[in-house]
Amino acid sequence: MIRLSIYVVIAFIIGAFAFWLAAHPGQVSIEAFGLQIRTSAAAAIVFLLALTFLMAVFWRSLGWLFDLPGRVARLRTQGRRAKGYDALEQAVIAAASGDVTGAVKNAERVKALLDRPALSGLLAARAAESAGDLAAAERHYAMLLEDKRTALAARRGLVRSALERRDFNAAIIQASEALNADGTARWAFDALFDAQVAARDWAGAETTLARGAKAGHVVRLAAKRRKAVLLAAQAGQAEANGDVAEARKLAQNAVATAPGFAPGAALAARLLVAANKGWRAAGLLEEAWSAKPHPALALAYRDLKEDETQKARNKRLRGLVQLNPDHRESRILMAEIYLSEDAPDDARAALAPVLEAESPPSSRLCLLMQRIEHAAGNDEAARDWLSRSLSAPGEADWSDLDPEGPAFGYRDEDWARLVYSYGDAGELIHPRHERFEQIHMEPGQMVLLQAPPQKEEPQELVIEDEERDEEAEEDETPAPVKPKAKTKKPARKKRAPKKPTKTKPAETDENADDVLVIKTPNPPSPDLDVAGFPPQPDDPGPLDDNMDDEDAASVQTRKRKVH
Repeated sequence: MIRLSIYVVIAFIIGAFAFWLAAHPGQVSIEAFGLQIRTSAAAAIVFLLALTFLMAVFWRSLGWLFDLPGRVARLRTQGRRAKGYDALEQAVIAAASGDVTGAVKNAERVKALLDRPALSGLLAARAAESAGDLAAAERHYAMLLEDKRTALAARRGLVRSALERRDFNAAIIQASEALNADGTARWAFDALFDAQVAARDWAGAETTLARGAKAGHVVRLAAKRRKAVLLAAQAGQAEANGDVAEARKLAQNAVATAPGFAPGAALAARLLVAANKGWRAAGLLEEAWSAKPHPALALAYRDLKEDETQKARNKRLRGLVQLNPDHRESRILMAEIYLSEDAPDDARAALAPVLEAESPPSSRLCLLMQRIEHAAGNDEAARDWLSRSLSAPGEADWSDLDPEGPAFGYRDEDWARLVYSYGDAGELIHPRHERFEQIHMEPGQMVLLQAPPQKEEPQELVIEDEERDEEAEEDETPAPVKPKAKTKKPARKKRAPKKPTKTKPAETDENADDVLVIKTPNPPSPDLDVAGFPPQPDDPGPLDDNMDDEDAASVQTRKRKVH
């Protein structure tokens, strides 16, 4: 509608102009080059307009002819650009589809068709990375470092390639340059921190962590936890290098940074005790227990004094429990205190709230209940708790990391993993459990699971030779008996049989309460006259006590040939 209105207005203007010319007739006379031209004013105006149009067409055509070579060149450039964009599209699709060969091929086409070195260089580098050609990728990234626009992206690619090659020093250099160039680059902070932790550069990682926390790359709580782990790792490194004073200082700084960090508290307490500062070690462990109780803290607190009675030690441990009495670890520690005082009922009552809150209970709780029931004389209940511990969820008591040394015998790789597990999630790692190593168990942790004798199967009972002789005197024909794998009965002490069984008894510790024994049935010995096993045709029979040595040896030799 608007366009139509414009056309109407233009037509109206032309009509009005034509009417004006018709209303004002006039003469136009032109004399030039011996010619004299006379015409009306309207015709002269029309002629002038036509001549102007023809001149415009002429100059337009002349300009088109002069611009023809450039136009041809631009058309060729547009064609190359179109082909380059097609190649770029194909390269991206091939890379996303996992077609490494297609990605590399199309990346080379993009580099040849498009005059965009940054784009083609990045695409070629990523294609080389996809193909696993790290050397070619690094060459492309190195060329991109010269352009300020692509320098940061090139350093990120070089960092990624260095980490792939596990060249942590090269990754640290490139990530540090990237972070210096752009302090807001979160990836540069993460890459630099991770590379320093992987390279065991604890001090450098602590410095980088401070920069990242200031820039907001890591939350405040995680930064404090990570710093505590890094300080404890530096303390362990300093102790290994013989600088005990520096190790003690770093360990105390770790506890001050995160009071609930049990490895740092245990390490600082051990170093303080070695420096004859047991009172300071006790206060440090108490602060850590108040913040977050942990089994290793209780063990470290228990071992602060060696030359004290059990009563005095239990009194100190009760004071530790009172700092955080409602915590799970405090209740478990209280149960162990009662157990050491031979008060199993009180120990059971102290552990009851923990058992009610956890379903199913962990293996650690089941073993503790087994000890309580065993101390109370409830062997059947103790056996049940031990059976439950075999299928219960695993839980470490943290006393087995290094029984002969520090409570937390962490290696460098354990500290590195602890930076993230404790720093980000607040969880401690138990490296021996994670590596599925054999866990040290105290002798008292094992219990003898022995089924009571089954009266309905008297053939399973072991009968002593002397008892058989007594029965033989009452009855002329002694009843044959099946032998049974040798077992131990703690309630009844028997004399050793004259002919011991061939099954080797399980070795036990004298301090152990019991030992878990798995009974496997053994076939009856051919030397015994056993019901259900008829003698073989060539069997010379059992040995006779009246035989002399030569006859007995001959019979025994023939028996070995038969059997």
